[in-house]
Amino acid sequence: MLIIPVIDLCDGIVVHAVSGKRKLYQPITSTISDDSEPESILSAFFRLYPFKIIYIADLNSIEGKNNHSKLINKFANQYKECEFWVDAGIKQVLAKESDYIGDNIKLILGSENAIQPNDYQNLIKTNPNILLSLDFDKNGLVNNSYLLNKGIIWPKKVIVMMLHLVGSNNGIDFNHLKKIIAINKNSEIYLAGGIKDSDDLKKLNLIGVKGCLIATALHQKKITKKDLDSFFLSVKKMPRYSRH
Repeated sequence: MLIIPVIDLCDGIVVHAVSGKRKLYQPITSTISDDSEPESILSAFFRLYPFKIIYIADLNSIEGKNNHSKLINKFANQYKECEFWVDAGIKQVLAKESDYIGDNIKLILGSENAIQPNDYQNLIKTNPNILLSLDFDKNGLVNNSYLLNKGIIWPKKVIVMMLHLVGSNNGIDFNHLKKIIAINKNSEIYLAGGIKDSDDLKKLNLIGVKGCLIATALHQKKITKKDLDSFFLSVKKMPRYSRH
């Protein structure tokens, strides 16, 4: 299972995402970095472990403001061995030429953006590298309910984004997660929201989750460098899990 650190960018700094309430986000306070500068946070993550993927939410772009594409493109060029999964809003996904360039940048389509079924299917068909983020709040999927009726139309990589649990330390909704996994056993499932500690990592690995997105637990040292080393060592020793 992959562990994917998260960076939420707003107005040039990294902020602490809590429960999807973007207007309330404040600069991140971290035990692994001296400040909330994006370069500092990214360097701090790589000191913990040579992660293969970093998730970045460009909150300015999502809200239709100026984006952080220059900074993110710089990161992608600097760390060529790492993939950067970028949620920059639907306009960047639909653009003929995105502002985010680089073979190691993959754009994310969030289900919070209303999109008609035919438009969605055409988009996925013509853009095979796009990731789908199924965005949930406490009331269920945010927009585009048809996505839960036909798992066959999901792309290869799908993020289950529990917005109401992000940054909350309230734990993972395993019952809900298992129901989503059961909809399509061919897509790789990545979870975001509610991960508290290394025990949660082990539980997610056991049910076949391909990866998980984490920020708060890393910043608060609830998942440490030692925990990461131990977890990845144990994963290498375990037989490969299959959901098929």
